[in-house]
Amino acid sequence: FETQLDAYVEVQEALAADNFEVARTQLAEFSKITDTTTRALTETALSAPNIEALRSNFKPLSESLLAQNLPQGFARAYCPMYDNGSSWIQRDGPVRNPYYGSFMLTCGVVDAAAGAHMDHTAQHGGTVFMAPDGFHHIEGVYPEPGVFRLYATDNYRAPVDTRGWSGRAVTEEEYDEDTDEFVEVSAVAFQPSPNGTYLEAVVPDYGGSTEVIAKVVFQEDFPAERFDFIFAELSAVAADVGTTPTSVAASLDAPEAVPLSQRILPDVPEDAPAIAAEIVIRDQQIQEMVERGAFTEIFIPALQAKELALALQQRGSDLSSAQNNRIRIAVRHLVRAAYLLDWYGDLGNKNDVDDAYGIFGASVSEIKTVYSETVGP
Repeated sequence: FETQLDAYVEVQEALAADNFEVARTQLAEFSKITDTTTRALTETALSAPNIEALRSNFKPLSESLLAQNLPQGFARAYCPMYDNGSSWIQRDGPVRNPYYGSFMLTCGVVDAAAGAHMDHTAQHGGTVFMAPDGFHHIEGVYPEPGVFRLYATDNYRAPVDTRGWSGRAVTEEEYDEDTDEFVEVSAVAFQPSPNGTYLEAVVPDYGGSTEVIAKVVFQEDFPAERFDFIFAELSAVAADVGTTPTSVAASLDAPEAVPLSQRILPDVPEDAPAIAAEIVIRDQQIQEMVERGAFTEIFIPALQAKELALALQQRGSDLSSAQNNRIRIAVRHLVRAAYLLDWYGDLGNKNDVDDAYGIFGASVSEIKTVYSETVGP
């Protein structure tokens, strides 16, 4: 099976690199060592006339392999956005998405085995974000005035040596209307600690709330990834993670719990205007979280609003045909924006969060407007 996986991953990596010809060549090699079932899927994929069709056919081929136990060095990965969610196998490490390639190379998450990505707690008293590569966890810490540190761990929360990384701490930027981009005004280069435990930058201390934009280059020739940190106060020093049990270990020993997605389901009122009011409340909660930089908390009200919006769509009997159509469109946009808020919130990129919230907020406003029309002024 490992020989098959080696050949399969050659196809996956070629698709991630947007190389159609290499992907087809490697797929032909893969077909020579597959079983009957997999060979049929492979032949279908080989008939694809272009890379998009090949990517579409790569999904059922991947699904046929995912159920098997993976040898060391290989990992399952999942992208929530391609074709309503799609998985594949790759070498253990940062996400390399074969379905999107360079368009969204790091969209997804690597889940190598039990325990991966189960622990998102701060190990140093700071704020933890998931890196876009789906592998690294980034923790920003403000331990003393004027000192910003960036710690990194892998998908099992084991420390990562940052001495091969580069980047800067941006403390001020301005929006350029001509380019529609943010331009750095003030930034300080990161310096690695002697043992590579963290990156550090000395930043201005203005007192009160401190905002730092960490731009980190994980690998040479790759663009810098952005993480927005807002500290209302100094970070509390966490206990020594080497002497305390992590939530990963605790969760592995604990009995199976109700999935988080089920625990956060909202109570849905029977009355449509009441549902709309609950959606507005979630919108207000998200605004407050964005304002204080609590990006990793956004997923709860966002996904609750999504469930409420889907329920609202089923209760439009008192609306006109035109109003129902407006609700349908607003719900569709809100649902997509809720997933984006969940995703971008974990990544900690405020610009992306703001963009997703723009769609979300506009959808909520439309829902609010429609139901205000039903009750009059």
